[in-house]
Amino acid sequence: MSTENTSEFENLREKFGRFRVLIIGRANAGKTTILRGICNTTENPEIYDGKGNKIDPSQVEGTMGRGIHNIENEFIFRSNDKFVFHDSQGFEAGREDEFLTMKKFIADRAKTTFLKKRLHAIWYCISMDKLDRAIQRSEEMFFGECDPGNIPVVVLFTKFDALLAVALGKLEPADRRLPLQERLLKAKPRIEGIFNTADVWGRLSLMTYPPKSCVRIEAMHKSNEGCNGLMESTATVLGEEVLQMLLVSAQERNLALCIKHATQR
Repeated sequence: MSTENTSEFENLREKFGRFRVLIIGRANAGKTTILRGICNTTENPEIYDGKGNKIDPSQVEGTMGRGIHNIENEFIFRSNDKFVFHDSQGFEAGREDEFLTMKKFIADRAKTTFLKKRLHAIWYCISMDKLDRAIQRSEEMFFGECDPGNIPVVVLFTKFDALLAVALGKLEPADRRLPLQERLLKAKPRIEGIFNTADVWGRLSLMTYPPKSCVRIEAMHKSNEGCNGLMESTATVLGEEVLQMLLVSAQERNLALCIKHATQR
């Protein structure tokens, strides 16, 4: 990356701070795995309160994948401190008070004049390992009642490879007796049809406050492909070029995204 770009990115971070994301999703949706993949680490994040004071992790109930948190808390990974993450506060379990708290948080962070505290994107995780329960009351509440304003919402269809097991179960009886590799070859082409039949994206798109885009996340423990796709999808829906640049500066290891952004300027 050129010295000129580096200086430009440093100026952006001085003005806007870190790229700030609210991540939402039910327990076991893969939130922690995704954030570790984005920040290229296997470690847990450091946690800070809304005033920047570091919090002892043992004093926080649950983890990012399980439990209830103060939505104002900031999660920062030492491997990449150019991102700051907030975790939703448990409304996915149908808690009305946490939903109202989250709505207020989004509204406040969308209009704050303190640029370093502004929320830049929302990632909503929906796991595909229970396709028939992909859209529940929590999704209806969020996409039907929560106006994100100018903050783009990207849906992450996590554990997308779980649909392979569904496809295997739909094979003809004769095909189920084939060797595993042959069964996989016959099952994989069915995945797209299974996903389309469930019409999860279509149903979300018809809600009052639909997401801006979606990305499929699979085999996150083996590859950064899903992370790269998430970064590109997020960059695409950001409404301001300056925020695209802020995201690119935070994700310098994603060479493809950096090159794409540079050639479009």
